[in-house]
Amino acid sequence: MIKLLPAHIVREVLLKKLSQTPLFKGLPDSDLEQVLEYAIPTRLDAEAYFFHQGTPAQHVYILLEGQIKVLQLTPEGQQVVMRMVDPIEIFGCVAALSGGEYPGSALATKACQALALPHGDIIKLMGRFPQLAINAFQIMVKRTHELQDRYLELATETVEKRLAHALLRLLEKNAVETPNGTLIDMPLSRQDLAEMVGSTLYTISRILSAWENKGRVKSGREQITILDLAWLESLAQD
Repeated sequence: MIKLLPAHIVREVLLKKLSQTPLFKGLPDSDLEQVLEYAIPTRLDAEAYFFHQGTPAQHVYILLEGQIKVLQLTPEGQQVVMRMVDPIEIFGCVAALSGGEYPGSALATKACQALALPHGDIIKLMGRFPQLAINAFQIMVKRTHELQDRYLELATETVEKRLAHALLRLLEKNAVETPNGTLIDMPLSRQDLAEMVGSTLYTISRILSAWENKGRVKSGREQITILDLAWLESLAQD
């Protein structure tokens, strides 16, 4: 259910965040003002869902604060983490623009604030602002390439190398330097990692334990700190 954001989130802040979002890149403030007329402020607590797999794709979402985990349930019943969504990113875009169903579920891993744009309104805005349509097309192309890369990893790489790639992707936007190493600053369980790389909890636990024994990483309760980043990058590139 859509809930209103707190009143302290002012219009100027929303305009600034919209301008930083790839979907609205290159649009002047006057155009963004019109986009905001259609945007529905949304807030969800951690562990709540923005939408579920197989439901009609009615909204494109822009994440303002928090973090989203996009999950997909395979026909065999296996849950796969398709991607993690960080602030100033969009989600539900491809499905909503095509007018189909959401191919996965969007779970809030932290308390989230977002803007929701209804399917019909975003199509209307694209007709009004061609740059918006160009940006949406580029986003869909990028998502296609990301899926191709993930498929290639699954088809050709070992679980250890896939895990290295997954950790490096998470570090791109969630890295925090600490005295002990580089922390992946997000709730991250071993089961999450298993679902990201198409493996089992047992295999991921075995690999992380081996890495920890060698002083490469340090893992705690839903936390992972990279102690040897150069080694991890080398493993991913090998």
